[in-house]
Amino acid sequence: MRTSAGFTLIEALVAAGLLVTAALGTAQLFALATAQNAFARQQLIMSGLVSAKIDALAGGLPGAAEGAETIVESGRPYACRWRVVEVPGYGTEAFAITVIVSPVAGAGGEVRFTSIRLAAFR
Repeated sequence: MRTSAGFTLIEALVAAGLLVTAALGTAQLFALATAQNAFARQQLIMSGLVSAKIDALAGGLPGAAEGAETIVESGRPYACRWRVVEVPGYGTEAFAITVIVSPVAGAGGEVRFTSIRLAAFR
């Protein structure tokens, strides 16, 4: 009569395969979460740049104008474009301010926001 205390080679290989599969799935999930976190951080930075630029432009409301500049934030360059136009029917009483911020290099999309400001509330 044969008794054994332990696992066969087949059982050990199946268990190791299951363990490796679970570890690889977890590693891929971790990599995806890290990439999404970096993307969200970049979007947050760009949103802050858009907000700051709109506030700066609204403080002086130069009338119809447009421009572009490169802003370095957190060690990365971002392209910032803006346009200030009169709102039709309001003349110089109301302006639409549109600001677009996007990364200079690499992926990350863009953040675009338009705000309408009354000239009386500069």
